[in-house]
Amino acid sequence: MKKNITINMYGALYAIDEDAYDLLNQYQSHMRRYFSHKDGGEEIAEDIERRVAELFAELKASGVEAITMEHVQDIIARIGNPEEMDGEDESLEESGKEEHKGNVRKKLFRNPDDKMLGGVASGMASYFGIDALWVRLLWILLTWFSGGIIVLVYLILLVIVPEACTPEDRLRMQGRPVNMKNLRDEIMQGARKAGKYATAPETRKGCLNRMFELFAVVLKGCLVIVVCGILLFCIAALFFVFIILGLYGLAGLMNLFIGSPMPGFLAGHDFQGHVWMVVFSFTVLVSTTLFIGIHTLMRMAGRVRSLTSWKRVALVVVWIASAIALVFSFVPERITQSTREHSLRARRELNVLESEGWKVLRHEHCDTYVKSGEYYIQGKGHLQYIDAWSRSPEMAYELERTVRVSPGTYRLEAAARTDGRGCEIFAISGNKERRAEVPAYGDEGGEIWQEVQKFLHQGAAPAGMDIMGIKAANKGKGYGWSRVAIDGIVVGTDSVVRYGVSNVRSGRWDGTWFSATDFDLERVTEK
Repeated sequence: MKKNITINMYGALYAIDEDAYDLLNQYQSHMRRYFSHKDGGEEIAEDIERRVAELFAELKASGVEAITMEHVQDIIARIGNPEEMDGEDESLEESGKEEHKGNVRKKLFRNPDDKMLGGVASGMASYFGIDALWVRLLWILLTWFSGGIIVLVYLILLVIVPEACTPEDRLRMQGRPVNMKNLRDEIMQGARKAGKYATAPETRKGCLNRMFELFAVVLKGCLVIVVCGILLFCIAALFFVFIILGLYGLAGLMNLFIGSPMPGFLAGHDFQGHVWMVVFSFTVLVSTTLFIGIHTLMRMAGRVRSLTSWKRVALVVVWIASAIALVFSFVPERITQSTREHSLRARRELNVLESEGWKVLRHEHCDTYVKSGEYYIQGKGHLQYIDAWSRSPEMAYELERTVRVSPGTYRLEAAARTDGRGCEIFAISGNKERRAEVPAYGDEGGEIWQEVQKFLHQGAAPAGMDIMGIKAANKGKGYGWSRVAIDGIVVGTDSVVRYGVSNVRSGRWDGTWFSATDFDLERVTEK
């Protein structure tokens, strides 16, 4: 049960709730106090009070028996609250100077008087001086062609662009000089809009506008669902972080006082250094997102007012700073993990080479030792072959294998490929060194693939050559593989041959990669 009182405004009696009366009385007092020291201010305050009385008369004529808090709040929201006009004295003075110079400073605001979602489109239309209908149509087209990404831009604008709450804001949004004459007109126009809205909700006409309204309702529902999902995630994330920190703190205290061991799922974790940075920045980021989301929903529901400009800027700065801190807090760990993984991968590749008797002589400015996968023949699983890659012209990779054989003359053959000059297969016996350059076919073609094409055309192939397997492995490209051979390798009584592949012996390397495999040292004649 509410207590009603009767007030007299300009000779007419109105029934009004006690709470509504207190609000109205406070509003009128503030309005008179605000305009009391301005030129023509008393007349403006008098006009506003007279207009409020007219609105009450319209409400009474429409069947409203008692003026409620909601009626007064709506009228105040449409006219403007004097408490929101602090600092307008300086603005009016500056605006007078701007008007005198013919330079009116226009500012982007969200328009609360013509909004479908948050007033962003209508505010942009006022800023650029075009019809809001075309701006809304542009937003719809951008939403369609961007796959919904532009909605994120709208949400950012919804947070950082202030709402035109005061008459001064509405004048700046329209690019009109903020002087007493325009301020008075804008206040009275807001009062007239309040009267229309209080007596009968404003209706929009036109098929296109109705379509926009329907689209706005659907989009607003989707945004609410997305925002609610983000908020639920933030709440769950904060709950999880607090649970983990609580358990870690409790386990630490138990370990300190009674010597209880850490639980298994916490025993291997070190909550030091960058880990605390991750926790802190993540907590701030999630908390800021949670506050922005809740405040946005409450503002859309009309429960709270818009934040001031400096508060919005502070929130955005905190959010960006915490996001950057969170990203960079992972960098040292990622670098360490990447270095560790690279070291493990290099060790595995070296183990493959060592198991096959290879010795790495040089490996500089090079990313790999061996590579896994099918090369010029079809095999089961992943095959390992020597591989080097680097964009650096200083890449140096050389490895050799030492074998003991019977004296005689030998032939060394290998399969290799490269994309530049200077890669060679070499063989050393005694004091004599022989080298053969690897043909540079790049990643397509190659002599092996040319042979396969010839045999496929003839319908026959040498015994032991799986041309269909080579065709399947090369997928119609060839991948640049060729056979490279060195003849006339004479092995004496020392019975030692060293052979391998290198891109540094020639001194004219100009490629970026090379590969080699299937080295075969075959005796041709006995000594």
